[in-house]
Amino acid sequence: MCGISGIYGKIADGRARVAAMTQALSHRGPDAEGIFVDSEVTLGHRRLSVIDLSEASNQPMSDVTGRYTLVFNGEIYNFKNLRATLGSHTFRTTGDTEVLLAGLMRWGAAFLKECNGMFAFGFWDAQKRELLLGRDRLGIKPLYYARSDDKLIFSSEIRSLLKSGLIPKSINKSVLGEYLRYQTVNGSNTLVDGVFTLPPGSVMTVNEDEERIDTYWDLARSAETGGVPKTYTDTTNLVRTRFEKAVERRLVSDVPFGAFLSGGIDSSAIVGVAAGLSSQALRTFTVTFDEAEFSEAQYARMVAEKFQTDHNEIRLSPKALIENLPAAIAAMDHPSGDGINTYVVSKAAKEAGITMVLSGLGGDELFAGYPIFQQISELQNKKWLLSFPSFMRRAMGSARAMAVPGVASEKITQVICE
Repeated sequence: MCGISGIYGKIADGRARVAAMTQALSHRGPDAEGIFVDSEVTLGHRRLSVIDLSEASNQPMSDVTGRYTLVFNGEIYNFKNLRATLGSHTFRTTGDTEVLLAGLMRWGAAFLKECNGMFAFGFWDAQKRELLLGRDRLGIKPLYYARSDDKLIFSSEIRSLLKSGLIPKSINKSVLGEYLRYQTVNGSNTLVDGVFTLPPGSVMTVNEDEERIDTYWDLARSAETGGVPKTYTDTTNLVRTRFEKAVERRLVSDVPFGAFLSGGIDSSAIVGVAAGLSSQALRTFTVTFDEAEFSEAQYARMVAEKFQTDHNEIRLSPKALIENLPAAIAAMDHPSGDGINTYVVSKAAKEAGITMVLSGLGGDELFAGYPIFQQISELQNKKWLLSFPSFMRRAMGSARAMAVPGVASEKITQVICE
């Protein structure tokens, strides 16, 4: 995890402002820092070294001519294969940052379609006087931006944007209700008025003449519709092959790594594959609770024993939770309902000397693990409901919401009313 920041637009004290922004990201990148200044852009970077630990991979990174400069947060999993396609480029490092720099130099934003990874970046072309801001396909790495007069400010975190001194600290009241209901804010909005997230799979182009956002990848449009396996066995074999490959890609690291292990299916499956690929005992971490009904420690232990991991349990008592709460809340830049557990287990992993960890987050969304997915499937088998007029469907949805209050009822109402 690194941190990037910058200001596009002429400003006399750009270096000082970006230095303050970059300092606010120091927890994301303790290994190195750097600032690049041009007449119309100032770029900042904080580095957490994961691949190619040498100083040559520090950022901001410029090409030998000085025309192009990159600040980058994330990892390009297939960077070695991409490097081979850039054979004419003379590389000075062995990491993925220079591969991204070289690819953007040669093909521009089109290169992102070839990148398999999680990333956010700022790419400056001094000849065109143009800035590109990009984000990975699913928006795993954050990238926030805001406008102030004729300036565009961007960063990996909202707190860093606010440190620029160019953005008012004002709550976005239009989405406050949404956050209180769902514990998150959807779309490009944030809880800070005037601050937005760059959409996943998108690139923002900023120059003297325009500011636009283009989509280079979309989940729905990119879904594979042909070659779907015919049988259950074929389907599970295909999923297993792709799953194992996905885990393998994420184990490319020049620093110690581990895994979060909750005892659930998603993290347990990841630990099983990673342990088989690792040449030494995999370090695993789980949060346990004094209250047995909330603790999955026994299941995590079973998985750890099966795959012979170096298992670490972090007991979170009510007292410890209260003690960690202020720091955990302060660490959540875009607050969510489940960030505290992640903070506690991440802190323990870092104190154990682990720089990179694998997590099962996203498994329920990808493999339809929540009850709402089953309910939607059941609704699909009751398409006759859609034959009723919309006002009747709304009435049915409202009746269900009153009888069974909750987010699930609200989502079902949305489905039958659309």
